[in-house]
Amino acid sequence: MPMLKEIKEGLACSPGRQPDSVVGRTACVAAHPGKMAIFPLVHWFEKRYRGKYRFAHLMFSIDLLLIGLAIGLAAAGAILWLWKPTPITDKVYYEVTVAPREVVSGAPSTVIIRYTNGTGEALRDVTMSMGFPEHFLLQELAGEADQLVHPEDRIVEIGELAPGATGSIRVRGVMFGDVGGKQTFRSIMTFTYGTEETITDQKVSYHTFSPVRSTLALDLNLPEKLVAGQLVEGTITYRNTGEIDFPEISLEPVWPEGFVLMESDVPLQQNVFVMPAIKAGEEGALHFNGRLGDSDGDVTFVVNPSFTFGDTRYAQETLTQTSPIVPLPLRVSHSVDSDALRPGSNAVFTITYTNEGTTDLLNAEIGIQSDSPFFPKPSYSVTSAQEPALARIAPGASGTVSISVPLRSSISQSQTSVYENIRIATRSFATFDMEEGLRPTSRGEELSAIVTTPIVIDSFARYTATTGDQLGRGPLPPLVGEPTKYWIFWNIRGTTNPISQLHIEGQLGRNVVFTGKQTVSEGAGVVYDPNTNTISWRAASVSPTLSPSAKVIGIAFEVSITPDDSQVGTMPTLISNIRATGTDATTGAFISASGASASTNLPGDAMAAGLGTVEL
Repeated sequence: MPMLKEIKEGLACSPGRQPDSVVGRTACVAAHPGKMAIFPLVHWFEKRYRGKYRFAHLMFSIDLLLIGLAIGLAAAGAILWLWKPTPITDKVYYEVTVAPREVVSGAPSTVIIRYTNGTGEALRDVTMSMGFPEHFLLQELAGEADQLVHPEDRIVEIGELAPGATGSIRVRGVMFGDVGGKQTFRSIMTFTYGTEETITDQKVSYHTFSPVRSTLALDLNLPEKLVAGQLVEGTITYRNTGEIDFPEISLEPVWPEGFVLMESDVPLQQNVFVMPAIKAGEEGALHFNGRLGDSDGDVTFVVNPSFTFGDTRYAQETLTQTSPIVPLPLRVSHSVDSDALRPGSNAVFTITYTNEGTTDLLNAEIGIQSDSPFFPKPSYSVTSAQEPALARIAPGASGTVSISVPLRSSISQSQTSVYENIRIATRSFATFDMEEGLRPTSRGEELSAIVTTPIVIDSFARYTATTGDQLGRGPLPPLVGEPTKYWIFWNIRGTTNPISQLHIEGQLGRNVVFTGKQTVSEGAGVVYDPNTNTISWRAASVSPTLSPSAKVIGIAFEVSITPDDSQVGTMPTLISNIRATGTDATTGAFISASGASASTNLPGDAMAAGLGTVEL
């Protein structure tokens, strides 16, 4: 079809007659945009209404009206939901500044709140109520020249604010708080507005500042040169550089690893030095001394100061000082003469020392130390008085010293928390003079050796039990020709390792015999040899007895004495030469112990006390 004809057909289009060609449809849309917009509605009418209702056009018009109303209401609701009017309080503008710009805990600061009425309405009966941080010390609260101020109530009566009017409120005072913490001020502006209706409203705002430092100034003074193991004297100086008195001050030290505090002007209370109140402009010093550990590299001393208002503690600026450690020039090590140390004997320690420095070391004291209860003293040492070579140790020089330590023969339960397989840990040390008046202490590696078990035998006689029950029989005091019977007790205690082949033996006295009565807590019964008049007890193995929960090893047996005329006026021996032997099952060492003899003299016995002398 010619293009001109297609265009004419498009211009003559209608909803019921659409052109077939692209050119015709384009001409139709260009000439009749309104028709194209209502094509869907016409189509919907033709399909759903025409011929189905008596008044089809009326019904269709009513439905279109209802649909339009529904769409309009939905659009209005959406607009009302999405659009919210700006509160009038948001049109009251604040600008808050602080002077000085760096807030210092304990020093005066001035907070200025500038306000502007940007509401476009006059605000009436305007007041500003202030809230301050805890323990804030108010020094001044001021408004404009014509405004009433009530500092005790923290209120400023601003009065009326015309549209666009401005003003300011000045708060001056001292903030006390954590350095790096938050100091929050609250302002509440209350006002009324409106011409036809009076409305009351208020604007609440919070203004936060953070102290960057404190008027509590501290310095830590330590020696410039530190050596591992050195005795350190230090001083913490403090000054109140502000205008206000500080209440109770706390200084919490964090010591370097291994540092041991020995003395201080003020004692530590739960790891805190508690200082009294410091007045404005006052200064003071806290002196302390202690010994550094054996660490290499740098050591860091830290002091965390704080002060207390009531129950609130405010942390102030932390003081930190790091110092390098000079390596110790004197090296020590040691050895012991036995793999197993025997209680009751002397342990011999050999200490080797070497000067690895470049200068002479003077007046050295070299020794051995241990916190073992088997050591009667914490340390044993020698000086140049016993070893002249220790008076001056040249660079590169080395040598050895020997120290003999007397070990306790036994220990009690209260002296230890380890009851079996006890080891003695020892460490060598050397204290010496260096240049600049330093006298550090060098320590060697720890050496540990197992202890051969101690053994204690309690041996005693009784006529009466500790409960008051009578055990013995016969006359008291003993009479010539008449038997008097006593009980002998052997108790084994204080052992720390298992013992194998334990044997105890005792010699009965003259005219004393075994009656046959006995009781034992472990092993076989006692054995009496009438030929030698001895009595003995054996056990293949016994467990350690030092622990409070250990089983008691006890042997008890009855003996009888019939005195003769030669024993009149004496207190005869019942048993003597008591000796225990065995083998330490852990160390393999032979062990032995002796028990006390027992006679008819029993001063602690309720019935036999003072009745031990033989009579006719």
